[in-house]
Amino acid sequence: MNYKISVIVATYNSGDFLNEFLDSIKSQSLGFEDIEVIFVDDASTDDYTLDLLNNFNESYPNVSVIFLDENSGFPGTGRNRGLDLAGGEYVIFADHDDSYVENAFEVMYDKINENDMLISNFNQVFDDKVVKFKSLYKDTPTVCVKNINEDRNLLRIPAAIWTRLFRKDFLVENNIRFLEGMLCEDVYVATLGCLKAEGIIYLNDFYSYNYKIRDSEGNRSTIHIRNRKYIEAMLDGYYEIAKMLEKENKTGYGKEIFRQHLTSWLYTIVLSKLDPNDKKELFEKSYDIFKMYYTQDLYFKKRYNNLVDNILSKDFDKAVVEANKLEKTQENMNDRSFLSRLKRKLGR
Repeated sequence: MNYKISVIVATYNSGDFLNEFLDSIKSQSLGFEDIEVIFVDDASTDDYTLDLLNNFNESYPNVSVIFLDENSGFPGTGRNRGLDLAGGEYVIFADHDDSYVENAFEVMYDKINENDMLISNFNQVFDDKVVKFKSLYKDTPTVCVKNINEDRNLLRIPAAIWTRLFRKDFLVENNIRFLEGMLCEDVYVATLGCLKAEGIIYLNDFYSYNYKIRDSEGNRSTIHIRNRKYIEAMLDGYYEIAKMLEKENKTGYGKEIFRQHLTSWLYTIVLSKLDPNDKKELFEKSYDIFKMYYTQDLYFKKRYNNLVDNILSKDFDKAVVEANKLEKTQENMNDRSFLSRLKRKLGR
């Protein structure tokens, strides 16, 4: 059967998140029968997750499940496998622990027209509130360009892969695939997609996706896991993006692409609780990418300037000291933010 949209979901020990996610697909106003769902499981060890996936596979003709033999540790492998199998005219890549609003696919499918890629906006779902993400386009409802040269700021909006609908043939023809064995695989595809696309539309005023912010002990999204493996995997992804920019002769776009990511990477290290040797080694490894593409992210209000200066001057011992200072400052700021949210919640 020819589907309008293929939804590709990489899973691992996902549990009940899968029920909520699939319910959001089944309730789509586009029509569930016009949507293909491909789950690719990264060798889950949780029997409940495996039972749920097998049940989905048996219950719905438009839902298929692929079980990988070995755990890859990162979502890129599963997403690539799903893309290879997708039969839809368009494809989108979702996270297993989130959900789509009821008219997400109807609106996106109707609006993409002749464009290679459509981007929508998303809701940030916290434990106590839902916050609509506000992009740098502010109140501009829609941005539509023939190519990225018409508006390079599109490279600065979040690389939220789950809000991006791609024409499948566009990805295949341009060999656009996710990085494997590392993180920032979504940034890679979002960036290369923007650079290659003939026609991009950004629905800044349409919120298609509910993105759960999970950052508590025992319940963290991959992006909030702050161990060396994941922090280094992000850095590896950045270097692959840098190689891609060089290959595509697009290094001039690097500062727009990395403006947010490099300081956010430092923020992750600051809150990581890594030992000083790990921090020093990561700072040493990051030198080249900071030298090539670092530009100040105004969101952080110059708080990371000294740390960046230490890295760029190759004074990595001082960089570790500065990171430890920032850790205490950032924890105090986060504590105040948490208390203010708690007070608002209790005051309702």
